[in-house]
Amino acid sequence: MRFTKKPFYSAALLILSCTFIIYLGRPTTLFNLFHGEFDPKLSVDRELAVYKRITEALRTVDRSCEEQGFYCKRPETQHVDCGRVLVGDKVYLQSLTGSNRIPLIENSFLNLTCSAIKSRIIPKTAQFKPLKLNGTAFARIVFADYEFIEKQVQASYHPQNVFCFAIDANSSAEFQRKMKKLEQCLPNVVVLPVTESYDSKGHNINLAHYNCMKKLESLRGWGYLMLLQNHDVITKSVYELDRIFELLGGVNDVFMSREIPERRKKHLKWDLKSLKLFRNDSKNSDYELEISSGSVHSSLSRAAVKWLVEEVDLSIFIDQWNQTDYGADEQFISTFQMSPDLKMPGHFTNECIHNDTAIVTISRLARWVPIYLDRAAHCATGTVRHDICIFGIEDFRAISKFPILNVNKMLPAFDYSIIECTAELLHNRTYLGQVDQKIEKNLYENLVSVQYHKNHRNPDYKLNCTSDFPPWNYSNYL
Repeated sequence: MRFTKKPFYSAALLILSCTFIIYLGRPTTLFNLFHGEFDPKLSVDRELAVYKRITEALRTVDRSCEEQGFYCKRPETQHVDCGRVLVGDKVYLQSLTGSNRIPLIENSFLNLTCSAIKSRIIPKTAQFKPLKLNGTAFARIVFADYEFIEKQVQASYHPQNVFCFAIDANSSAEFQRKMKKLEQCLPNVVVLPVTESYDSKGHNINLAHYNCMKKLESLRGWGYLMLLQNHDVITKSVYELDRIFELLGGVNDVFMSREIPERRKKHLKWDLKSLKLFRNDSKNSDYELEISSGSVHSSLSRAAVKWLVEEVDLSIFIDQWNQTDYGADEQFISTFQMSPDLKMPGHFTNECIHNDTAIVTISRLARWVPIYLDRAAHCATGTVRHDICIFGIEDFRAISKFPILNVNKMLPAFDYSIIECTAELLHNRTYLGQVDQKIEKNLYENLVSVQYHKNHRNPDYKLNCTSDFPPWNYSNYL
């Protein structure tokens, strides 16, 4: 018995010794080993398997989908039946996960002529209906995965929609070239001059979004603006977004919470006078802003964007948050949204935050899973990056029904089938009139923020911070 156990203990000791040596040399490696972080690098075997599937698909490629107005998939995902996943075929789902999961391998020979770009984004048979709010604007910060970004433009394309991109100065020259080509080929795409770099700590994120606001505010049309980042995926069609924003009735959708105080630099001042906040200097006083630590992702009415661009000067405010060590981007919109005294159009109030009542917002879904929680139990894919679940094809059915407008994160190097199926779903809803999920009108109309916006000028109105709807449980939608 002792003889048989000895090799086991020796092996275990060897593994622990090697792990400790790795930790001494590269502490992040050990952290990632147990943190469950997704590594976007593909193994040679995975890459060969995908190329084999592409080759097989190219031999039997059928482009009749273009002529018939159907969605055309890429060669590596042509075999994916999104409909079977949508109806909950769990046996079929297993054929698309695990070792069968389909990552995207970038096309090194992607045709970037304007005719090719337009053909990938705008279907030949497209017939667009006018949008009630004259379109939606999207301000997105990008740094990688051009084909993914182009796919997001395709999924939300409408002649009345406008797309503004701020490119990370650290992104590759090839990526920047492709993004500028996208701007040259589509009249409703704007790419800002590449001047700043962005990081995961939030530095310059506010500045990028604000520069997009200034550019977009000068353009005609559009009724709402969505603030996005690279790997966000819109989950509603252009007509669904138009209807949902109509139901919001001018209110901004912004996640807000109490301030995380350690983010402020102690020597900086946050009163209106020190910030020189209002362009009309007579409005600047010793009134100190109440800070909210919220989220970058927001949906803003055009009136709010105009106020942010024309009524106030955010230069000092943004610069001071850029000096913080972490979370530089999370105190921007939420601070103005919860300060009724500033009178930003579509604002909310700080009453619910003071009562420690969370307010339901609809702009973004991210599944946070700290290191101490079980990944498999909290993520359908069991995979995370930076403490956030990476969505995969397992999430498609839930995403198709969930009331949220966009999700984060979908990574093409992890699972392209979920990106493809979501794009096909929106194509079918936009161009083929598919109604697989009706808009829950009452849900959006009765959001606490919407009710406040409709009634807060009434002196008899009493705010009820508790929504009429129970909290959404994402797991119930899977």
